[in-house]
Amino acid sequence: MADARPLCAQTVVPFADGAARAAALDRLAQLRSTLQPRHAGVLGLMAYGAIPAASASTLQVNRNTAGPEEGDPTLTLSQFGFGFEVDESFPLWLEIYGSYTRYDPRAVLRGEGTRDVSVRWNNFTTTLGIGWDFYLADSLYVTPILNVAGGYAASDIALASSFLAWWRDRSEPSALSDVHANVWGAGGSLMLTYFNYSVERQIDFQARYTQLRLQTFGDSLPASRGTSTSSTFGVWGQYRWPTGIEVFRRPLRWVVTGGASYYFGDQRQTTGFAWSTTIGGGIEFDVGRLQFGAMGLEVSRVQFTLNYLYADRNITGASFGLGISF
Repeated sequence: MADARPLCAQTVVPFADGAARAAALDRLAQLRSTLQPRHAGVLGLMAYGAIPAASASTLQVNRNTAGPEEGDPTLTLSQFGFGFEVDESFPLWLEIYGSYTRYDPRAVLRGEGTRDVSVRWNNFTTTLGIGWDFYLADSLYVTPILNVAGGYAASDIALASSFLAWWRDRSEPSALSDVHANVWGAGGSLMLTYFNYSVERQIDFQARYTQLRLQTFGDSLPASRGTSTSSTFGVWGQYRWPTGIEVFRRPLRWVVTGGASYYFGDQRQTTGFAWSTTIGGGIEFDVGRLQFGAMGLEVSRVQFTLNYLYADRNITGASFGLGISF
């Protein structure tokens, strides 16, 4: 289990102006008092974004259990990325995912109200994966994957302070810019993939188990240092069929998609739910005729979906998905 500790400010530098110094001290005091996360804290929340999902999307989660006096503790989770097989004759699997999470640590990590909109935190993660597709049967493959991840967590104030220091060409850190955490981790995945394509319909199914162990490093705030282990088992599928309309001289398709995930370890304590389900739909454009892409990869299809999430503890969310096939 995680031994991550709450983030707080450790040092204060003197300010020439007394009012400015008092304001800064007050802000740092807020950071100390509010960043008392649930067990696993920021690392557990970062793991949620670092673990690759079959359908990358932007999701806004709302905790319906919060009362009106507690504000609106929403959690915005965005993930984007892709994976692909290099070639049928050389079935090397490569994937890259990035995520962005924005939240109020008092409302999301502690369950308190959102009393000051200026206290917001941001998590950024990147996850890389390399694996190998093993043929099991017709249109059925299993893929073991090695994953490495990196991340950075900082408040809006710390990001703004760092930007101003860069803008003014100042290399020395300030008390505000020091409030951040650097994270890296490694883990692995096992993925089962099935597909069945025909003119009348196209079916995709994926089951995946991923585990990541994250830890802080470098000049991370001492109070933030720790480790976190998170894992997710998820299933996802989609069904596509022609609408009868052609766009770009190719069939325009309807899309129905759905999935379910179960979370083990630390991220379930941070997000507040142990499982989630999604269902959605949209359209898919076949753009292969346009022949555009980069690095030897040509985009063949672009998919847009709207999805609804429901999780335990009456947690709901909505997301927009963008899918690209090569």
